Amino acid sequence: MPNSGPLTGIRVVGLEHSVAGPLCTRILSDMGADVIKVERPGGGDFARHWDHNANGEGAQFWWLNRGKRSIALDLKEPRDRAVFDSLLDRADVFVCNLSPAGAVRLGLADPSFDARFPSLVSCQISGYGRSGSLRDRKAYDMLVQAESGIMSLTGTPAQPTRTGVSVCDVGAGIYAAALVLAAVIEQRRTGRGRRLDVAMMDAALEFVAPMLVSYANAGVIYERVPQHHHAIAPYGVFHCRDGEGILIAIEQNREWGLLCERLLGDARLADDPRYSTNSARISNREAVDKMVADALRALDLSTIAALFDEMGLAYGVLNSMAEVVDHPVVQERGALRTVAARRGGDVKTLIGVGERLFAADSEPSPPPELDQHRGEILEELGHDRRSL
Repeated sequence: MPNSGPLTGIRVVGLEHSVAGPLCTRILSDMGADVIKVERPGGGDFARHWDHNANGEGAQFWWLNRGKRSIALDLKEPRDRAVFDSLLDRADVFVCNLSPAGAVRLGLADPSFDARFPSLVSCQISGYGRSGSLRDRKAYDMLVQAESGIMSLTGTPAQPTRTGVSVCDVGAGIYAAALVLAAVIEQRRTGRGRRLDVAMMDAALEFVAPMLVSYANAGVIYERVPQHHHAIAPYGVFHCRDGEGILIAIEQNREWGLLCERLLGDARLADDPRYSTNSARISNREAVDKMVADALRALDLSTIAALFDEMGLAYGVLNSMAEVVDHPVVQERGALRTVAARRGGDVKTLIGVGERLFAADSEPSPPPELDQHRGEILEELGHDRRSL
């Protein structure tokens, strides 16, 4: 775990599982915070067991939980609850992504909790918020993608689909970490805590905001166009002569003019009223895309990349995970590092930006075994490590 960083001296208690809560606390850990992960006895965070792709352990658990300390506590059992309360007495931040109903049952969301820990920054992460008509509805990433309209924008005209990654979970975790940092600054200034209520729906709405604002003000509903941008043309996936996929993005009329001259071979198209503005190109998207597709299909990927680099136009190659592992930016920025696993062997895992910036000289540590740090945590709290 990082030995230094801007959050050194900040203690975070995470009653967490799955993605959003653990991502929030891992970001804080990356920047130096001491994160104590509270897990249920027996199985712990169920993300530990979702797969065995990281040297026999869960790939997701490795991604989200390196650098933390683990203690297993049954909060319904009085002695364990006393340990938990002692942890919060000494903590600066508490992050919880139990359901709102689960938090209520454990007394973590009522006025007495706030009165008991007045200086604590407490962040509750849930699907739809800790209050309101949907607070008790189960909320997983794909469900929130549906509820928020993300799936209405993703897929084919006939079939809405989920995005390939858990954008609502990840967005909520990042959102929560930013809000926790702001609340800690306030806490340092005022001595008072803050009760943060972060919903996955909040994060999802940030992703769909342009489409939501377009409908709320102009009644515009964007159709699902799986390989192209909803509101910019040409901007989408095309194929090269050698079968490789490439995504190009033309966002300005000046860029369109350059594309017409250098790729399409007809500078006059830049001033053609059917194509001279983005709105016109959207109205004539089929013709625009056909011209671009025909031109790109005549060239191989390396030729197109060299041409676009020369023109200073935006493009991206459609990479698989096998290609991303060796991507120059992944390598140059040190995003993947090999970490020694506790049970022998190594795991290549993502290193967060915070850890790369603030703990570059520290050796990344693996995620904790369940209850691995029980003894040292109890000693820090003044308990005999053999008594519980």
